[in-house]
Amino acid sequence: MKFIISIYLGLMFIIGGCSTQIEDKNKYLVLPYSSFGPSTMSGSLLGVEWFQWLPHGESRPKKYDVNVIIYHEISLTDVKSIYPTSQKKRVDYRYISYSDAISYFNRSIIDVINMEQEGYPMGNLSQELTSVKTHIIDELGN
Repeated sequence: MKFIISIYLGLMFIIGGCSTQIEDKNKYLVLPYSSFGPSTMSGSLLGVEWFQWLPHGESRPKKYDVNVIIYHEISLTDVKSIYPTSQKKRVDYRYISYSDAISYFNRSIIDVINMEQEGYPMGNLSQELTSVKTHIIDELGN
């Protein structure tokens, strides 16, 4: 009987630990700024592509390490405490709620498809945006 109780308690401990890890994992997702398409498309949602503390970007093209945190079922305050922006450390994050991110991708995919149909060369942008949207949904849920 003690053996069965030990197994039961052990399984409950393991299952409880697993569910906590899954819940924590699915509250936010970190993506590079470029995942949202060209800055001309994403700028109204994310802001400028360069570090937000700079008055303007470099005159020569430069890649800035700016990441986007998409958060779901966690407060913005909590996300900012996990991923703080720091000029001193040259760490820049943009924070977007899950619903705002999905709305952005829905709208942007339609815009790109419409532009393709009008004859504008869009490459594979609609597929790339669809892929990122699917990744967000897979990681954070509906």
